[in-house]
Amino acid sequence: MESTRPFPLRAWWSARPRWLRRTLSTLAGVYVAYLLLANLFLNTPLGPWAANRKPEKFTARWGSALSWWPGYVKAWDVHLQGHVMHTRWEVRAGRAQGHVALLPLFHREVRVPVVVADEVSGGAHRDPGAPILPPTFDPKAKPGWVLRFDRIVSDSVREGYFGNLRLQGQGRAEMGFSKQMRGGAMALTPSQAHFTAATLRQGEQVLLHDARIDGDFSLDAHRRDQAAGIDKLLKLDARLRLQGRTAALSLQRDDQGRPVLRPAPGQGDADIDLHWIRGELAPGGRLAWRAPLVGTRLDGQPLQGEARMDVRVDQDIVVHALMPEQPGANLKLDADLRVQGRKVPLHDFTTLVPRANGHVLMQWRFPSLGWITAMFPQAQWLQLRGEGQVDADVQVRAGQLAPGSQVSVPEASASVEVMGHHIDGQAVAHLRVDGEAGALVPTLDLRMQRFQIADEARHPFVEGENLQLDLRAGAGERTVAGLKQTAAAHLVFRDARVPDLRAYNRFLPEGQLRFEGGNGTLSGDVQVAPGGTISEGRLRVAARGARLHAAGIALRTDLDADLHLRQADLRGQNFTLDASTVALRNTSFTGPDGEPHSGWWATVTLPRAHMDWTRPISLDANAQVKVRDLGFLLALYSQKRDFPKWVGKVVDAGQTQVSGRIFWHGDQLVLDRMQAGNDRFTVLARLRLRGGQRDGDLFANWGVLSAALETDGGKRDWHLIRARQWYDAQPALLR
Repeated sequence: MESTRPFPLRAWWSARPRWLRRTLSTLAGVYVAYLLLANLFLNTPLGPWAANRKPEKFTARWGSALSWWPGYVKAWDVHLQGHVMHTRWEVRAGRAQGHVALLPLFHREVRVPVVVADEVSGGAHRDPGAPILPPTFDPKAKPGWVLRFDRIVSDSVREGYFGNLRLQGQGRAEMGFSKQMRGGAMALTPSQAHFTAATLRQGEQVLLHDARIDGDFSLDAHRRDQAAGIDKLLKLDARLRLQGRTAALSLQRDDQGRPVLRPAPGQGDADIDLHWIRGELAPGGRLAWRAPLVGTRLDGQPLQGEARMDVRVDQDIVVHALMPEQPGANLKLDADLRVQGRKVPLHDFTTLVPRANGHVLMQWRFPSLGWITAMFPQAQWLQLRGEGQVDADVQVRAGQLAPGSQVSVPEASASVEVMGHHIDGQAVAHLRVDGEAGALVPTLDLRMQRFQIADEARHPFVEGENLQLDLRAGAGERTVAGLKQTAAAHLVFRDARVPDLRAYNRFLPEGQLRFEGGNGTLSGDVQVAPGGTISEGRLRVAARGARLHAAGIALRTDLDADLHLRQADLRGQNFTLDASTVALRNTSFTGPDGEPHSGWWATVTLPRAHMDWTRPISLDANAQVKVRDLGFLLALYSQKRDFPKWVGKVVDAGQTQVSGRIFWHGDQLVLDRMQAGNDRFTVLARLRLRGGQRDGDLFANWGVLSAALETDGGKRDWHLIRARQWYDAQPALLR
C-alpha cells in the first residue's frame, strides 16, 4: 500500500548542509524583519514624517500601504500636494503601486520604471499669496539627485481641473518625466491622454459634454532659467483632438442690465485638431465651433441663427467668426482674418495685429477699451477705462490699418491728465483712420457730456459739461507699431463751474494773494502736447463777487482772467503768458485806515510774462495796468492819514496807467519799477511782500511837491528833501 505520511520536512531540513541551513535562516530572518519594519514604517506616522520634510513645497498622504520586497510599494487612498511659485497642485489615487530600481541609487538617481494608478483625479489652482520659489540652478554646485519616472500608467483617470474649469469622464493616460533637483532640468517624455464621455464645466455651467478627447504631448528638457511660466510652451510639442457637444448661447442681462451672451442648455458642437510645436501651429490644423442661439431677444422675440468660429492652419492662420445681429442687443460679429505665419505670441497677443489681413464688422462689449487709445502711443495722458460697447468697421491690409476704418464707443469712462490735473467723465468716442499721401492718420474725437477736473491728490474742484477733445496722430506711418509720431490734441470746454475759488490758491503766492471764497467758471481752449502738457492755448477764469486777500487787504470783486499760454521748453514746465489779461470790476475794499472804497476797477495786461510750473510756481512778468485811481497801490504802503494831504490829489486824479514788473515765487510777491503819472503827477514804487514782512520804497510828486516813503517791516520813514534823488539811489528789487 502507498504511504500517506506527510513529507518529512524536519528530516529534509536536517539533511541539508549546515552552512545552507544558516544562510536560508538568515535570509528568512532578514525578509521577515524587512516585512515588519517596512510595513510599520509605511503604516505609522514615521512614513509621512519622512516624506513631508518640506511641507510648504510638497506633502504626501496615504491611507494604508504595503511592501512585499525592497523598492516595491503599494498604497491606497494616495494624496500628493505641491506648491511652486503661485501654483498649488494635487493628485489623488484610490490605489497606486510601483517599485524603485535599486542600482541607480548608487548614481544619485531615483528611478521608478513603472507606476500603475487607479481612480486618479487631480488639478491645480492659482494661489495669490507669496510664491514658493524653486531652487536656482548653480552650475558650480554639485548636481542634485535625479528623479526619473519612466512610465506612469492609469486606465481610470476620472477628473482634472484648473481653477474653476473641471474635466470629468472615462480617461486613461500614460506619461513619463524626469527632474534633476537643485534647479536642474526637467522633461516630459512622449505621453498620451485619452478621455471618452467627457464633460467640461466652468463652475456649475456645462461647456462641453459627450466629448472624446485625445492628446499627445512631450516637453523638452529645460531648466527654469531657460523657460519659466508660459515660456514653457516654447518647449512643448502637443497635439489635441477633440469632438463633442457644446452648450448653446442665450441672451441675458447682467447685474447692470446690459445684454450679455451666456452658455445655456443646447446642442452645439466642437471639432478640434490642432498641433502645437514649440511656439507655432503645425499645418493642417483646424478648429470648428458652432453654438445655436436659444431663448428670446430683449424685445421678447425668439433668438435666431447660431454663432460660429472656424480656424484653419496652412502656411497662415485663417479665422472666420460670425455672430448674427440681434436687434436691440448691440451684439454682432462678422470677421474674416488671415494672420501671416503660424507663430503664436505668448506674452502680447496685440503683436498679431501687424500680421493680420481682412475685415471685421462688429458690435461688441469689450472688458477693456485700452486698445483704442493705444493707437496713440505718445498720448498716454488719455485713457479709456473699464468696459464698453464698441461699434467697429475695420479694414486691415498686410499688417496695416486701411483708410476708412472706424471705431465708435457710445459710452465710456474717460480720463485725461493735463499738467498733473485729472479730467474724468463719461464720454462718447469715435476713432477713424484717414489716409494722406499713402500714410495713416488716425483721429480720435471724444466728447464728455459731464466731467470733473481734479488736482494731483484727486480732489475735484471743477465741474463741467460738453468737453471736446480732438486727437490727431501725425502722418507718415502706416503700421500701428509705427504710430509713435507727435499726436496733436485740441481740448475745449466752456464755462465749467468752480464751486470754490479757493482751489486756485495753490497756484498763487498764498501769503500775499489768495482767494477767500466765492465761485466762478473756467473755460479752456488748449493744444495738448504728447507728454500731457499744454503747448499753447487759452484759459479763462471768471467770477462774480469773488473774495480776495491781497497784501493784507480784503477785496470783493468781479474777476475775469484771460491767460494766453505757450510752452517755452521741451519739458513742458515753463510757459510764456504774453498778452494775458486780468480784469477786476466792481471792486470794493477797505484800506488800512478803515476807509471803504467801492466801484474801483483795474485791468492788467502782461506784454511779457514767464511762468515756471515747477512747484513752487513762479511768475516773472512786465505789467501794464489801467486803474480807476491809485488808492489801492498807496494802501499797500500805509494809511491815508500818514501821507501828506496833497497826496490825496494824486488819488483823486482819476484813471491812471501804471507799468512795472511783477514777480512771485512761493510766498514772495515783488512789485518793482512801478511807475504811474501824467503831466500833473508822478508815482514810482517798489515793494517786496514776504510772509508778514513788507519792504520797499514809494515816491510821489504833484507839481512842485514831492515825498518819498521807505518801509522796512513795520517801520516807515519819510524823505521830504530831495525825495527823488533819494528814491533813485535805492537799489531795484529785481535785476
